[in-house]
This record gives sequence, C-alpha cells and structure tokens, in this order.
Amino acid sequence: MTALSYVALSAAAFVILGTGLVACIVSLVRGNRRDVLLTAPIAADQEVRLAYSGIALILVEMPRTADHRALRIQVVNEQNGEIIAMPAAAGEATYGVSTMAVPFGRMRANPGAYRVQIAGLQPGRDYAEWRLVLSRPYMGRMALQIIGIALCGVGMLLSAIWAAWLAGWIRPAQT
Repeated sequence: MTALSYVALSAAAFVILGTGLVACIVSLVRGNRRDVLLTAPIAADQEVRLAYSGIALILVEMPRTADHRALRIQVVNEQNGEIIAMPAAAGEATYGVSTMAVPFGRMRANPGAYRVQIAGLQPGRDYAEWRLVLSRPYMGRMALQIIGIALCGVGMLLSAIWAAWLAGWIRPAQT
C-alpha cells in the first residue's frame, strides 16, 4: 500500500470514530433523560405516582454545597402498605456543574401511588433548589457510554496523528 492509501485509511478511521463519538454522546444524553421516571420538589410528605415496573433508584438532587446527611427517606407503597426505609445516603453522589444527585436507595416499583416521607428537613430552610428524583438504574449504561466516548476520542486523535505522520507533517527529531 502507498502512503496515500494509508492516509485515506486513517481519514476513514477518523470519520468512523467521529461518528461513534457523536453516537455515544447522543446516546448518553438520551439515556439520562429516559432514565428519569419522576422528579418533584422535595417535601416532608408527598404522594407520587409511577407508571413503571422494575427497579427504581431514589435520589435527591441538591446544590453541591448542601449537606444531605440528616435526611432519612421512607417510601410507602399505597397499594399494599409495604414500607421501604432508607436511613441514609446509600452511595456516591453524581456531580453536575452546580448540583449533585445523592442516591438514598432502591426499591422494586410497580405502577401506582407511593407516599414519600423525608425526615431531617430543617424548618424554615429554603429547599427550592432540591428535587426528589426517581430513576431507573443508570451507572452501568453510563460507564460504558463514557468508555466509548473516551475510546472514540483517543482513536480520533491517534488517527489524526498517524495521518499527519504519513503526510510528512510530523517528523522524527534530528539528533
């Protein structure tokens, strides 16, 4: 093969990896939106309705500077009276630019009404930026998509370097 055909091969790899990168990013954003089952303002006692059957994560989204350690969440299935207690945050938070989502636990959800009771809210404190979020499990999907984004990005960089080297734009250092 000639150097020109290798340059064409690296250009094709760049385009294919770029397409993969865009697909992974779009899939990540769509998946994150699709996984959210319910979002509601935080309140000490509220009823929520789900139209979902499966495992649901219970999270609280709040400003990054907020302290969530005093919160205790209890979910009551209003169809059968089952009580699911979540005494403290159950895992690592997921961080955004200005907010964090703290997981408190998971439950087996069925379509219907649930009563969510949150203890530990301080009277008089402004919780306007806090949200209760029920979501499908997302960490495994998200981890694979982030790995795909990283691999496609690195592959694009390497194919561009390879093409530049083949074209003679990058030369070994002269000693």
